[in-house]
Amino acid sequence: MKKDLNAIHRIERLTQQYFNEGEIRSGLKTYRSLLEDYPKDRNYYLNYINFLLDESVIAELLWPAYDEAVACCDRAIAQLSEEEKLFFYVKKAEVYVIMMDGDHQWYMDHQTEANHFIETAVERYPTNVPLLKSAMAFYRMNGNQNKFDEILDKVYQIIPHDFMIVLEKVTNLEQRGNIEEGIDILEKWININPESSYLSTSYNKIILMCKKVDNQDMADVYQDLLDNQ
Repeated sequence: MKKDLNAIHRIERLTQQYFNEGEIRSGLKTYRSLLEDYPKDRNYYLNYINFLLDESVIAELLWPAYDEAVACCDRAIAQLSEEEKLFFYVKKAEVYVIMMDGDHQWYMDHQTEANHFIETAVERYPTNVPLLKSAMAFYRMNGNQNKFDEILDKVYQIIPHDFMIVLEKVTNLEQRGNIEEGIDILEKWININPESSYLSTSYNKIILMCKKVDNQDMADVYQDLLDNQ
């Protein structure tokens, strides 16, 4: 469908006018017409989702804002080209995590479809870090430790120098009683990242872990490093 630029600009201006006047629902309804008129244009889905997840819109619509964002992701995934779908898989996973965190009963009522979506998304994009991080959060919240461990291992293999992922990995090993393995991973990270802003945090963590396995000599080494930063 050939774009009518004048009509598009009119709708965008009217949408902004509604928002400026606090008529959130009318603004969303107006803008949504662009998705219907141009279902193959990625930008209109993207803008609509950004509108829906704005704090002022959530304050007005409450939970339905998230429902509508998920529905928008579904429409985009169904309509867009293969290379354009990824963003909306990632965004839908992020919204699912927000919804789970906000209302566990929502997850209990929708766990079959939510679990299926996350599993399908990870299978489809097994190396996409933002998606995998959302999957980690999802599995942490629903208590699926095996899936959490699986996804954490994938992310660690992709970005082994990311301190927050290293810390997640090390803490996970510590909780499972594999403290010495965690120490090895953290020590390797420290050696590779001598200028990191996370050094103090890493030193404190490895000191505590060394003390847990009665390795006082190593704990003293890192205590000296921490004291002399």
